[in-house]
Amino acid sequence: MAGNPSITRYESFSQVENVARSERNSVGGTVIYLGTFDDEAECSDACLAATTGSTRCNYYTYFPSGASIESRSLSKQCFEITSPGFNPSYDETAVTGAVHWGCRDDSDCSLNGKCSESSTCQCRPAWKGERCETLNILPTPKESGYRRMDLNQATKKMANTSSWGGAILPDPKDGTLHMWASEMTEHCGIGAWAQNSRIIHAVAESADKPFERKDVVWDVFSHEPEVVPGSDGEFVMYFTAQLRGEHGDCDCCRDGEGPCDGSTGPGDCGDDGTKTAQNLGDSDPTWMSFTTDPSGNWSEPVQIFSDYQGSDTNFAPVILKNGSMVAMWRSWTASGGSRMFLSTGSDWKDPSTYIRHTTELFPDLGAAGTEDQFIYLDNNGNYHAIFHHMYGTGTKDQWWLDATGGHAFSVNGWDWTYTGVTYGDPLARYDTDIGQGASIDFDDGTTYKFTRLERPHLLFYNVGELKGDPTHIINSAQYGRGTDPGTGANNDDACYTLVRPINVE
Repeated sequence: MAGNPSITRYESFSQVENVARSERNSVGGTVIYLGTFDDEAECSDACLAATTGSTRCNYYTYFPSGASIESRSLSKQCFEITSPGFNPSYDETAVTGAVHWGCRDDSDCSLNGKCSESSTCQCRPAWKGERCETLNILPTPKESGYRRMDLNQATKKMANTSSWGGAILPDPKDGTLHMWASEMTEHCGIGAWAQNSRIIHAVAESADKPFERKDVVWDVFSHEPEVVPGSDGEFVMYFTAQLRGEHGDCDCCRDGEGPCDGSTGPGDCGDDGTKTAQNLGDSDPTWMSFTTDPSGNWSEPVQIFSDYQGSDTNFAPVILKNGSMVAMWRSWTASGGSRMFLSTGSDWKDPSTYIRHTTELFPDLGAAGTEDQFIYLDNNGNYHAIFHHMYGTGTKDQWWLDATGGHAFSVNGWDWTYTGVTYGDPLARYDTDIGQGASIDFDDGTTYKFTRLERPHLLFYNVGELKGDPTHIINSAQYGRGTDPGTGANNDDACYTLVRPINVE
């Protein structure tokens, strides 16, 4: 039909993995069963015909043959996807079509740009893509980030110390950048995070310079610091912890054993399991502490969600000027992966005011969902969030290998739209020609493919606010080639904290 939008086909990719239900709509209502058809063309036509009013068929997924779910065949079934997010999974039994509609308003541009009179999105400098859903990341200075070398007491030689992402805020006094990061003790890799993680404080003159560790904020076990501006100049930290002591349970730098290079190897955590008895990181409580001095003097931590029993929450808020907050927390289950929820509070200093809402934000993201959330405001007061995006076959059992990030927006903080992959390649899966991982370009012309790229944080130079468009993105980056996130690593889980610039002009 004349005037129809163009469609890009993706052979062997599905937009409905772990979400589609045979001859039924999805739980979240964004995946709609359109019928059973003899060929893809009929499915495509049904998708376009289903577009009425404000509801658009943004994608279709058709199963020519062979697929099944819940012991029921999906053969020849056609599904419409109304969500704008492009987050396909590799599936040889499926084909997906992406429909390229013109924008109708700024929400079709992910609230990261303006919808022009010609119905195309004009993105702000920090964003790019058809819907302004992708961060416009620039080549990265090789020396930037946090990559620590420490003295190995056994060998008296310097050895790499692995870290896992960090939150960065500027000092209102002199502009110094302060980072709070998870760091593995005893020169272990991320595989020993639950046994050896602690939270450190590092500083740098600017984001393109290396960060240097200044002190340890919380000993083992502490992990995943989220540090945000308070309503009156405070630095507020949320983190998961079960504080045990200075040293971790694993020793990855034993004399005469292993490379001592910031990775975890066989035997480093005890052959008989005695050193993994305190592997409780997935169920430790979330704590809050604050200070007005980024160099120290943190308040006594107080637990939030004291009645909650479950996985670590990845709790991440944006604190408003009136002292209230809007936050996200996640739960983790073996069957459902990481599921995202809201939390609100009338007074960020008083955890008794925190409400843990239990309506899932993105029910149509298949296992393993999304995690490592970070929330901020744009200059128009709209809410945005980025995540570690974990949706895909090839990663539903190895979710940690999905080296991509997601983005979502909300006008009011309650109703959220997931826009899809915001960094990394949405087609990169270990069982495709592109392969698993994230290729990062450096400013010296080199490129390196990281196995894992998680814990996204954004840097804003607006002192005292997470507001506007970001200038840098911070990630945990595993450069070891390992695919085992636990202590079964084979000296292949070394990592550091990567800081990349975002276009601002």
